[in-house]
Amino acid sequence: MNEIDRFQLLAELSHESCELNHGPGVRREDFPASDYIVMPFGYAENEITDVAVREVVVPVCYDCASALLGNDWTLLYCFECCSSQWVDRKLAKNSYRHHILWLRGCPHCASEFGGLYFNDFTAVADSVMFLRDHANVKAA
Repeated sequence: MNEIDRFQLLAELSHESCELNHGPGVRREDFPASDYIVMPFGYAENEITDVAVREVVVPVCYDCASALLGNDWTLLYCFECCSSQWVDRKLAKNSYRHHILWLRGCPHCASEFGGLYFNDFTAVADSVMFLRDHANVKAA
């Protein structure tokens, strides 16, 4: 993401609401966004050059951002239909260690599962890649 796009998103942040699931019957407007999750999808051209074909940018509120930085929750996010579901790691049947599992297709939008992508944020950075930290992560 170039700096102009980054600054434009940050300027629009005050008008955004969290797009993550807060439960049934909850209005998005009740959760003003405090940051964005930025996830580049692409491929590695070689060991030095990564090509981002598409960047998913998701506005998140303070509570969701805090949950993503902690170790109690994992977010399942479908980047085809933008639906999300939180998984409490203590109550889950599976052992989750990732903060976000990116789904390509889910029961809401596809009859066929298209794949699973995940971030090991400890390998990439010290935390989830939020827009405010985006420039610092690229420089590191």
